[in-house]
Amino acid sequence: MTQTATQTQREIPQPLGPDSYTWQDFGSWRFHLMLPQAFVLQVAHPIIDAGVGEHSVYKTDPWGRAKRSTELLWPIVYARPQKAIEMGIKLRDLHRSIKGVDKHGNKYFALDPEAYSWVHITGYDATIRMHEMLGKSPTTEQRHAMFVEWRQLGKMMGIRDQDLPATESDYWDYFHGIIRDRLEWGEVVQDLMRPDHYLDIPKPPGSRIPDGAWRLILAVMGRFMRFNLRATLPHPFREKFQIPWSKTDQRLFRAWCGVYRVLHALTPKSLRLIPLARRAYRDARQHPEAYHINTIPEGARYDIG
Repeated sequence: MTQTATQTQREIPQPLGPDSYTWQDFGSWRFHLMLPQAFVLQVAHPIIDAGVGEHSVYKTDPWGRAKRSTELLWPIVYARPQKAIEMGIKLRDLHRSIKGVDKHGNKYFALDPEAYSWVHITGYDATIRMHEMLGKSPTTEQRHAMFVEWRQLGKMMGIRDQDLPATESDYWDYFHGIIRDRLEWGEVVQDLMRPDHYLDIPKPPGSRIPDGAWRLILAVMGRFMRFNLRATLPHPFREKFQIPWSKTDQRLFRAWCGVYRVLHALTPKSLRLIPLARRAYRDARQHPEAYHINTIPEGARYDIG
């Protein structure tokens, strides 16, 4: 790219490889159980609330939105190095057009450093608590490696180094500070947290499930998804916005986590991953040379606004 007055050069980050913790976690089905609460945390930021409320189709086309998100974000992890870099640049570029004026008359821009980094910041918390609740707590060494990888992935998404906490201690101070001082109960959060939110999801496009069967599925799965959302939200967030959560709820969730751990242990490793991640692992086994990180020249740079 030719550098313009509105662009700056940034060092190309090194993509993550198939030996990373991120590859194991990011495309796992259990990480998907953490995604709804992460989305709630993200849209509770006033800038993201404004952008999602005006530009997103999460209500009118939830399946299409989920598909596009997977196709855009997951390849930053599960792709050969050059493709991963290209997808990271594409992700940032797509956010350039998300701007406007919120209901209070304030201008917003999706690439606002605090807002853009906040989306990624919710991911490390989700990963650690996923292991603590649905697996086993990572060791100190594992947490350090996961944190380093999390920062590396953030840079892949075009987040500046100064917008990422430098240490895990800094991370938790920042994470809880944003919850305490910046997050709001906006319109999108209110919609996502309403009791019947998961009970009116349309059938997937092209689905042949009879309407009656779909309503039955939602009656069961919708209530579970609502419960899982409240269960996985960070305690400080639940406390700030007075989201009901009883001791009975906590006992039920612990029981569910115990059942899930057993099911997870019995599931073959390959089936613990979404199809896109399974294909990436298969490609890495068949073409290991394609994933050598040193295929990206050290110190290489790219232009980014």
